[in-house]
Amino acid sequence: MSSVTELPTLNLDQDTDVPIETLNPGLPLADVTQEAGLTSHGRPVRTRRKTWKLLQLLPDPPSPVLPSLQRDSPLPQDMDGTSHIAEPLLWSSVKTAANAFGLYRDYPSVPTHNPDDSLSLADLCNFGPRSAPQSSHSTTEPRSILHPHASQSGMYAPFRNSSIFGIMNWMWTGSAIKSLGEVTRLVNFLKSDEFHKEDILNFDIRAETAQLDEAVETIQEESLFSKDRWHELDVPIKVPYGKNMAPSDIPIFDVPGLHLRKLTEVLKSAIGQGKASFYHYTPFKQFWQHPGCESERIYDEMYSSEAFVAEHINLQRQPRELGCTLERVVLGLMFWSDSTHLASFGNASLWPLYLYFSNETKWRWGNPQSGACHHIAYIPKLPDSFHDFFEGLAGEAASAAILTHCRRELMHSVWQLILDNDFLHAYEHGIVIECLDGVTRRFYPRILTYSADYPEKRQTLMRSVTERFMNKVYTASDAIYRLGSTIKGVVVGRLLDDESLVPTPNAFLRLNKFGLDLFQMLVPDLMHEFELGVWKHVFTHLIRILVANGGTSVQYLNQRYRMVPTFGRSTIRRFSDNASAMKKLAAHNYEDLLQCSMPVFEGLLEEPYNGIVLDLLFTLAEWHALAKLRLHTETTLQQLESCTSDLGRLLRKFSNYVCPKFDTRELPREEAARGRRKAREYKHQPSSNAKPASDQDSTTCKGPPKKTFNMQTYKLHSLGDYVSTIRRFGTTDSYSTQTGELEHRRVKKFYARTNKNNAIPQITRLERRERVLERTRQQNMTQKIERQSKSRKQRSFIANQPRLDFSQSEPLPPTPPELHHHISPSHNNHLHIPTWLAANAGDLAITNFLPKLKEHLLACILHPDWTGDGNEFTPEQQYRLLIRNDRLYIHKIFRVNFTTYDVRRDQDSMNPRTGADIMTLSHEEDKDHPFAYARILGVFHADVIHNTPSGASAPTSIEFLWVRWYHVDTSYRAGFKRKRLHRLQFLPDHDPDAYGFVSPDEVIRGAHIIPGFFYGPTEQLPQSIARAEDELDDWMYYYVDIFVDRDMYMRYAGNGVGHYRVNLPEEPTSDVYEDERGDEQELDSLDGPRAAQNASDLDDNSNSESSGPDSVEGDDQQQAEGSDEDLGPEDGEGLYDDEDEEHYAPL
Repeated sequence: MSSVTELPTLNLDQDTDVPIETLNPGLPLADVTQEAGLTSHGRPVRTRRKTWKLLQLLPDPPSPVLPSLQRDSPLPQDMDGTSHIAEPLLWSSVKTAANAFGLYRDYPSVPTHNPDDSLSLADLCNFGPRSAPQSSHSTTEPRSILHPHASQSGMYAPFRNSSIFGIMNWMWTGSAIKSLGEVTRLVNFLKSDEFHKEDILNFDIRAETAQLDEAVETIQEESLFSKDRWHELDVPIKVPYGKNMAPSDIPIFDVPGLHLRKLTEVLKSAIGQGKASFYHYTPFKQFWQHPGCESERIYDEMYSSEAFVAEHINLQRQPRELGCTLERVVLGLMFWSDSTHLASFGNASLWPLYLYFSNETKWRWGNPQSGACHHIAYIPKLPDSFHDFFEGLAGEAASAAILTHCRRELMHSVWQLILDNDFLHAYEHGIVIECLDGVTRRFYPRILTYSADYPEKRQTLMRSVTERFMNKVYTASDAIYRLGSTIKGVVVGRLLDDESLVPTPNAFLRLNKFGLDLFQMLVPDLMHEFELGVWKHVFTHLIRILVANGGTSVQYLNQRYRMVPTFGRSTIRRFSDNASAMKKLAAHNYEDLLQCSMPVFEGLLEEPYNGIVLDLLFTLAEWHALAKLRLHTETTLQQLESCTSDLGRLLRKFSNYVCPKFDTRELPREEAARGRRKAREYKHQPSSNAKPASDQDSTTCKGPPKKTFNMQTYKLHSLGDYVSTIRRFGTTDSYSTQTGELEHRRVKKFYARTNKNNAIPQITRLERRERVLERTRQQNMTQKIERQSKSRKQRSFIANQPRLDFSQSEPLPPTPPELHHHISPSHNNHLHIPTWLAANAGDLAITNFLPKLKEHLLACILHPDWTGDGNEFTPEQQYRLLIRNDRLYIHKIFRVNFTTYDVRRDQDSMNPRTGADIMTLSHEEDKDHPFAYARILGVFHADVIHNTPSGASAPTSIEFLWVRWYHVDTSYRAGFKRKRLHRLQFLPDHDPDAYGFVSPDEVIRGAHIIPGFFYGPTEQLPQSIARAEDELDDWMYYYVDIFVDRDMYMRYAGNGVGHYRVNLPEEPTSDVYEDERGDEQELDSLDGPRAAQNASDLDDNSNSESSGPDSVEGDDQQQAEGSDEDLGPEDGEGLYDDEDEEHYAPL
């Protein structure tokens, strides 16, 4: 429903001052169509501008390769077709035309398959359903999935009919618990044409499930997917126990319970299924050509990254297989592994290994329903029987060093089984597979990334695998097993300690001869290294400082976080009552804490510490936004590089000048975590080494130990690697462990369906069932089950408030992405204008309500394509506008679609009942700020008639928003250089422009406006319908949260590829910062000699940040952050302490 659904014929000689050429729809509308001046009535007219609806563009799929460049002949080959000589790759530079956003691609050759040719607008949306996978070049019918003799036209094999398939599909997919959604899904199927009750007369769920399991486990040559089934194996590991041994005498312990799928069969299965039509077989480089600038390289998808392009070039240069002229394709492999707890209570856990293909778009990886993730293995842990085995072997209990070494041996033995000879052969010679488009290609698997939170990454230097490197490892391993050297002994230490190596040969060294770089494969992990690492460490120390500061600082912080408004569907969630306790927080919770931190921390410390902390919080939030961008250009990478340097400078300033001034101690949660860790260490110590309880508790009598801010951590220093990694592998969302954490929800769902007894084999069967049922749905050529819910006719409701209550229902179907906004057309709830105005007489919010409304409605009718100034029409002209039945129809939800910086479509949904804020373009052309902000008080539409001689008699439906305007506080110095958020105020109620109306076409998107808690509320105000019933005042100031998401950040930073270019004001630099040296001198004069502080810092570090058992958070090796009480069930499970406790090994 557009803002104006019917435009009557207008008499332009009367009732309007709009130039006739402006209203001519045949003429292109410029951004500015009339200069400021006076109307014929002597009123000032502002510069006119197109509505935002017309200014922004819809996402445009990439331009296809020109038809003239399509090649029907076979790929180039030697004269005899049997070339075995390396072919130099000539980058033909096949460029596509630039699309509407200036994006174009540079291919090495004409692609034989381009999945983006069939992209629709729905595929470029972050909301709503996606298109079904289709191959633009498909020439073959879909192949059978299971049994070729399937009944009922073969679409539901191995089930007899659609009714049984539907029931089994409902049973073994979706949620494992009863819910309204699951019942609705079942009822919709029972009401559909696919269900026939006579088909299930002899239905037996156990028999059908057994038949399904038998079908998927039976190996048949005709079956496409049966060979990638699960296998259960024992993993042999060598066990050292400090004695000289011949190689044949080294003890072997078989670890049971490894479940894995053969990697080569998984590759064949993935290429053969329908989802492979989304795969890119030819890499490309993408560029952005924006007006007046040189082309910039775009970094986003893995298949357009430098790493993928380099693998493609190296593959084309290597000799062809004898007699093979097939197209050679890189099949990029990206692995994720991390342990996860399967239940909230108990110790049930799992360490899955996931595989994604980098040929597929990352936008499918983040959707668990897409089936893009392939489960490769469930890795076991050392069983309890190992302790008995070792004690019988060595005559004593296994030490911590022995257990760690054996767990590492287990991990690499598992990888030896995964990287088997068949996979090595495929890595070297490729796999020939017929694709869904009927073309046979030779695929070469290439491991690109391995995303994991492993302690070894903390010690890994940027180096290459050399013969000297391997000799050191093999020599150390030989010393342990054959010479009886201890793992932590002098001999092994001399070989390995200087380079932080471990005495276990790495399984990936088998691929070293094929060019795999072991160290580049281990990519940075933004979730664990920054959100659960650097930021969590800073936030924790800020809480320590507030505790040391005394008073009610911590209570104020918790109260402020509770009052931060939510934003979006799940962008900013409601904070817990006690944010400072950091109980059960996942990575997204810490992200929310950071994005909303500046207004919360403001003023909790005195100056100059408050200013330093706010500078640091701003830079942390900016670095996080830049590092998490899903589309980078060279410009944004330079900004990230500069921000990284700035962050390091501010962290040092925080550490040198703020931290030493507060006597920071362990928080209660840290003290409890230290106690739990010491109890675990005591439990695993031999009885002879155990300390008496009195010795253990002696430190607790002195109170919590001192804690200082530690900057000597791997996670902090790894921040400098992100720019180079993005340039090589693309944006961080492609390889963050957050993707794997999302997939953990799937195995937890499987676990909930098991009987909890020997659950892992049951999980493998459940995973297999779900995968086969999903593929059966793909093969089914019938239409999807229609889900139509007829809304019951509702009685008309006369409201006395401008917004609907939560209990009042108003249906609003999904919003098509091509619409700018969406408001329900319902006439069920309305305000009767005269009655409502009389009931609220004296309320300043409705001063001149009707004249303002008619002014706005006339502007929407007479010039819907450009913005009015709110002061165009005379009372006589307003009198000719009739509002049918004097009714304003109230609506509950206002949705606005917008094009994001990364050229996708997203949506904000706003409800006036919960305090929805919006942003539009600034009203004044000379304003220093590009945007205007308002709070929605009501969402309406009205049926109006323009009563002129030539006007239409039929009513026109016009949508509008009743808003309360903010104004930007220009006296407050804000912006990126000043490291402050923009500050707002509500216009005073008595201001004639405080309340007004906005066309939905003007709305850019929702805004996250946070109160300026430090300044407190205004004085008590009269009760008004513009505020909730329990609100009698406003906040004095508000802040615009520019870090609420990446799209919002790019609107203020500029250079968003998908954004309409808004003129951002140049920030002055002369008065932004004082000279750095002057700042330090000022702080030194306030805080005392800096040298003495640094000396005390060293003393404090030596006492509280040591590697002893009392250290909790300063040393990354301890990782007390990983305790169950501190991290949530989804994002924070894979930390070192938890893995060690669960007997899993790092890589």
